[in-house]
Amino acid sequence: MAHFAMRLNNFLQGRYGADAAAHSTYEETSSGPQNHTVWTGTYLIDDMKYGVESRTNKKAAKEAAAQRTIAMLEAEGYTIPNI
Repeated sequence: MAHFAMRLNNFLQGRYGADAAAHSTYEETSSGPQNHTVWTGTYLIDDMKYGVESRTNKKAAKEAAAQRTIAMLEAEGYTIPNI
């Protein structure tokens, strides 16, 4: 399994150091009935919305949102190292 959330966290720690938490936020929400909950994960960096993804599994939503965020950062010219 790819570890996109870990890769993103490592990048943010390297970029912002101890202040990484002040520059980035992960939010998750749920919707739908209890037997078919849809989780939506959103990454924000410096109050700018990056990856937003929805899945029926909380962890999968976070990984997908991290993958989308990495793709967006790479399109902006950042290099996100593999782990």
